[in-house]
Amino acid sequence: MNYDLVIVGAGPAGLMAARTAARDGLKVLLVERRKQISRVRRYCSQMIRVGSGGFSSRKIPTDMAIRSIFVTFDIDYRKCVLRLQHVDDDVAVSYRGMLAPYCNETWVSPSGCHFNTEESHGHIYGFQIDKGALLAGLAEECEQAGCAVQCNAVCCDIAESAKAVTLMLKGARGSAGITSERVILADGAFSSLVQRMGFNRDRSEGGPRLKFLTYILDRVESPFSPDHYMQLCAPSVFPGLINLGLWTNRAFHLGIAAPLFTQMDLPGILNRVMTASPFASWFRSSQVIDRLGCTMSLRPAIWEPAGGRIICCGDSAAFAETSIKGALGCGYKAAGASKTALAGGDGNGEYNRFWQQAFYFHSRQYLGFSKETYPVARVLADDEVDTLYGWLRDNNLHGLPGDVLSDNLNRLREELPAIAGKIAQ
Repeated sequence: MNYDLVIVGAGPAGLMAARTAARDGLKVLLVERRKQISRVRRYCSQMIRVGSGGFSSRKIPTDMAIRSIFVTFDIDYRKCVLRLQHVDDDVAVSYRGMLAPYCNETWVSPSGCHFNTEESHGHIYGFQIDKGALLAGLAEECEQAGCAVQCNAVCCDIAESAKAVTLMLKGARGSAGITSERVILADGAFSSLVQRMGFNRDRSEGGPRLKFLTYILDRVESPFSPDHYMQLCAPSVFPGLINLGLWTNRAFHLGIAAPLFTQMDLPGILNRVMTASPFASWFRSSQVIDRLGCTMSLRPAIWEPAGGRIICCGDSAAFAETSIKGALGCGYKAAGASKTALAGGDGNGEYNRFWQQAFYFHSRQYLGFSKETYPVARVLADDEVDTLYGWLRDNNLHGLPGDVLSDNLNRLREELPAIAGKIAQ
């Protein structure tokens, strides 16, 4: 079977690429290893922050021009429409799932001292969504546009020639070879196909791989409003942040992450958070109704993810900031670039130019922002976190901790010298 475009992976990037390309009249096949596209078992925060800011810092780098694609929400009592901003056309995605607003992000110390990312609670900070519902809606629109969808199939081999790309698919009914003029690889952070086609050749390994574990809870008795995304910090329990937020079906998620090499007992740590931590009273009536996990690579982004007849899209080419809203933009742009290439234009150059200007992680200055201070939970004791968060609150400071601390480091050295000495890198 011959196609204009084959897309491997039916996450937000792959589905958006498939929908866009099929609507543009291309003959498209979408391949997905899962039996059901809308069934999400790999952990994802499923929170979309509004605006175009970065992931690890909210500072705006000045060493390069950045034009991020971001999402706005059109909402009424019957429906929600996600709209991509900083693209050429009015690109809309219908969404029929749970939509819960966050009005702030709150950072809480062991004794309950807290400060917020935003100064005011009067604005929307982000939305908790149901990723499965988003994928289901996109998959339906793909098929309506004429895209062929093959689930429960794995692309086990790929080869590129001057005329086409050949893929070997293995599914429930055996193996079959297909050819395509173009291919988009949207199969995630550990894509063996991206590796096989040489896109990782000049890409360093970067930081350690992370493992994530999240408990889905039926209830939480927090003293804070549920429209605050919580970042709990108790170094005596866990030397990292403990995330707490909303989930689908009126549930909550409680999660942590750690480098794989540490071999931390993540289930044991989460159980301790719920039973023997400063926050244990919040979970005295909670029942664990599900567990989700994943691993993630901290490798730097591929600089040129489009080459030959292939585009690497979304998480297959980068970490974190391509999540959901960025992935939708990547998929849309990858489909357009594929159409340009099929018409004889420089589709690869089109996509690479977009990619190199769309995300903060290409800025060396931005990457340096997060290295100016050490993570609080890694270097401070519980009582020191109480003191620090109280100092931030009392001085009416707001923002991500790394940004706030680096911007006020001289003042911190004067007023809390012992803590500043541990935090400053």
